[in-house]
Amino acid sequence: MKLHITFKLNKELDKEMALVFLDNEAGGVDFSQGVTGPHPEIKNIKEKSEVERKEIINDYFDRYYKKHEKELLDCIEQFREDWEPVENKFIEQINKIFKNPETPEGKYIGYLSIINCNPRFLDSKTFQIFYKHRAGSNYIAAHEVLHFFFYDYANRNHSDVFAKLNPDDGIYWDLAELFNGVILDLPEFIAMHGQVETKVYPAHEKHIILMKKLWDNEPNIDNWIIEAYRYLNSS
Repeated sequence: MKLHITFKLNKELDKEMALVFLDNEAGGVDFSQGVTGPHPEIKNIKEKSEVERKEIINDYFDRYYKKHEKELLDCIEQFREDWEPVENKFIEQINKIFKNPETPEGKYIGYLSIINCNPRFLDSKTFQIFYKHRAGSNYIAAHEVLHFFFYDYANRNHSDVFAKLNPDDGIYWDLAELFNGVILDLPEFIAMHGQVETKVYPAHEKHIILMKKLWDNEPNIDNWIIEAYRYLNSS
């Protein structure tokens, strides 16, 4: 299996996502706070019309990227330096968990972001990383790329269950986020991302202990997917 993540700037994508996340909530999180929290200068943007929002975001992001250009470029370089030493270890664990999978086709690019929303894009296999994220860029990169492999594996091997489900909402999304909560808390992954305790969405906190027990009892991806799905479907 071959896998290599690159890191880049993408200001236009950042603008687009800022507008999207102003009206987005999921898993008990109001993502608009991820847009306005780091940027109090635009804290009242939700009160504006769609046209005004777009104008504000466009102008503010242009100025911010220009003013902080060196800092942002330095962050990209730091992302690369942090990820490079752990990439092969990450691949080793991916092979172990997903039984030597083929790499899902895609770009595998992490785009620096000045907002704290950190979305992933399944079609292109790209994602965003808030450049001041407290968990660090390795954690976000591992989290998002795990999603790419999890969804690909579930779709290929359990299509009877997941083929018609939405990966961005409902039980399939819950399952993927909980899977990450389990896997990223394993010692092998903590050694890569450095977070002693991984976080899950508030709405998932009531499930995570059981999900970890399922994996500890039988660390097998197929068994975990089916048992976790049955549990969520009945709860």
